[in-house]
Amino acid sequence: MSDLIEYSAGMKKQFTATGYVVNEDRTRMLMVFHNTLRCWLPPGGHVDRDEYPSDAAVREVFEETGVHARHAGAHTMHLALDDPTEVQLPTPFAMSAQLIPESVKDIEHIHMDAMYLLVADHDADLTALESEVQDVRWFTKNEVLHHAETKDSVRAFARKQLKI
Repeated sequence: MSDLIEYSAGMKKQFTATGYVVNEDRTRMLMVFHNTLRCWLPPGGHVDRDEYPSDAAVREVFEETGVHARHAGAHTMHLALDDPTEVQLPTPFAMSAQLIPESVKDIEHIHMDAMYLLVADHDADLTALESEVQDVRWFTKNEVLHHAETKDSVRAFARKQLKI
């Protein structure tokens, strides 16, 4: 990890948010087949200038899949805020730094990704945003763990968060 941190010193960085969407009984996980990365991933994307990362995760899930998801996790520490000028935001369950290679659209840069646990109804209609994703579907734990076209971080999530 420190190699990437050292390598990326002074490099352009952007905030992204990812929605790890599970169904109510945590037996399935929603993923998209990403057009550019050519693998199955949880939906996510850039945080807009005028939004919170927690809202970006929910927005990206809806835009890429058509599914209305909601935050599932509790705060890691409840601050008991009682001030109209300060509010506690939903807490990501993890954050990562991802090296994004140079492309025709942008220079090599870093995505600082806030990952949120979200819940949705697995019977909801799925609609893939074709400009970004090729397909969208629910996966069981076994499918995530043994599917060749995903990332180790996604498998780690499935091992810890999905049942059966």
